[in-house]
Amino acid sequence: MTRNIISAALIAAAAFAAAPSFAAGEADYNAQFPAAVSQRTRAEVVAEASKAARDAAVSVDSKSRVQAEVKSSLTRAEVRQAAAAAK
Repeated sequence: MTRNIISAALIAAAAFAAAPSFAAGEADYNAQFPAAVSQRTRAEVVAEASKAARDAAVSVDSKSRVQAEVKSSLTRAEVRQAAAAAK
């Protein structure tokens, strides 16, 4: 019984000891960094992203990690027939 009372008292003391650091604002993580301010509008970013997507679909740079679109000579039906025959 005494061990339970002592452990409860220690837990309560630890909780009260931690409370002042939160109340003083010392644990406020977001206050450490200034707010970021963008130089471009949302519309400019969207336009740039869509242009990049269009350019990537047309031509692929040799240093790019995007593969060029592959044109197949087979139709969908031919591919399904080949897959069924392989089973």
